[in-house]
Amino acid sequence: MISISQSLFADETSPEWRYSAWPGDNLIQFANRYLLNPDDWRVLQKLNAIKNPKKLQVGQIVRVPLMLVKQAPAPAEVVLVSGQVAIINADKAMQTVSVGQQLHAGTTLTTAQNSRLDVRFADGSVVAMQSNSTMKLDTLSMYSGGGMVDTRLRLQQGKVEAAANPKHVQGNQLQIMTPSAVAAVRGTHFRVSTDADSIKQETLEGNVALSAAGEEVAVKKGFGSLSEGGAPPMPPILLLAAPNTKVLPSKLDALPLTFNMPAQDGAVAWVGQISVDAQFKTVLAENVSQGAALTFAGVPDGQYFLKVRAKDTKGLEGYDAVHIFDLNAQPFAPKIVKPSEAEILRDANPQLDWTAVEQAKNYRVEIAQDADFKNVVENREVSINTYKFDKSLPPGQYFWRLSSLNGDDKGPYGKVNHFSYKPLPIAPDISQLKISVLQNRVFVTTVNPPDGLSYQAILHNEKNHQLSVWSGSDLGATFDFLLKEYGKQTLVMRHVQADGTKGPDAIVEFDAPAP
Repeated sequence: MISISQSLFADETSPEWRYSAWPGDNLIQFANRYLLNPDDWRVLQKLNAIKNPKKLQVGQIVRVPLMLVKQAPAPAEVVLVSGQVAIINADKAMQTVSVGQQLHAGTTLTTAQNSRLDVRFADGSVVAMQSNSTMKLDTLSMYSGGGMVDTRLRLQQGKVEAAANPKHVQGNQLQIMTPSAVAAVRGTHFRVSTDADSIKQETLEGNVALSAAGEEVAVKKGFGSLSEGGAPPMPPILLLAAPNTKVLPSKLDALPLTFNMPAQDGAVAWVGQISVDAQFKTVLAENVSQGAALTFAGVPDGQYFLKVRAKDTKGLEGYDAVHIFDLNAQPFAPKIVKPSEAEILRDANPQLDWTAVEQAKNYRVEIAQDADFKNVVENREVSINTYKFDKSLPPGQYFWRLSSLNGDDKGPYGKVNHFSYKPLPIAPDISQLKISVLQNRVFVTTVNPPDGLSYQAILHNEKNHQLSVWSGSDLGATFDFLLKEYGKQTLVMRHVQADGTKGPDAIVEFDAPAP
């Protein structure tokens, strides 16, 4: 069992109220006002070694066993409900929870994913149950007509964050029990989380005494500790500072939301929540990263608050940072189908295709000669998910992007792709081509190929119905080859680009008589 307490008790079996005397107080008056049996002032006199029961020194601490003090129920009140929150009845049936609802001892509460429940207790303490948590209200008692409040909660799983005893009333007790350890909290702001066999505790304000397996450690503000498998708690560990959110983007236009967290010494993961309000009363999404990127899905367009904290190697979570950002991702940008990234096109009037978007009524197609879209060559709005150029493109490299339109709602541009238009090489000019045959060798002379091109030549021998008797590649304006057969010959020539792209054929016929 773990106990988180805000007052100092002798032990778990005999809890005490430590009363601080006010001017004019005496032991007999105190007993008449606060004790079940007024005559038990004698018990207090002996326990506290008080010589004169008719006079107490201002500020004097009087130890008062709770079993002697008048007690009354002190219901709690629901002050915030967000997401799926319920009471688990004895028959395991779920009952809805509403703001303002009074909760009594014995009530078991549960929260689902992306949910939060805040409960205020009689002394003003507020405990915020986080997502996927289950907690039972064990004891809700008020002693001595409100002089002291005893609140005991049993956290069965999940995480809570508490702002305890805001009025700093001496003696008020808030205990949070889990299955694996015991802690006494004198602080006013702290977190507790538990799973099957461990407890983690982080002190944000005040001090905590965390004990397990008969050992105790003091955990002051800015430190945390944990106990695993009922083992003694670890020595206090310095909590990680709030992350630097100034480097995070303030405007995002794509889902899933991705925040690349800056490097932070000791941080191995980040815990984040997205809310529509700065107090995080309504949590829309939450996640824990397993690396530098913290992501969230399923968030509609709007302005949001990101609350994020770093997590160390022990699983302890540090201080929060809050970041404001705007999201404009819908309607979603289409996904490009073709041409594929960096594809080389040969058609002077190419066609662009993309996926249809359900929310889109139209699409914006933007094409430029540079990745920054400063030299735009096309900017069209179309009603279907395809676009074909109605004019021939000059050769070159082009960048294009798409956005979806739904009336006045204009979505962001998607990923930028690029393609290149390179026309096929033209057929070689054979008007000046000359062929001479000497003995059994053929000599060819023609004009130089255009820049970036070379010749490819193939010889066919029609007399013997032979194809590709000879072939040559990467040829210049003059070349020669050995003739294997005499008679009528067919020489096929074409231009070839450096990437191997071939142009149309030019055909030359000639005779090679036998010597």
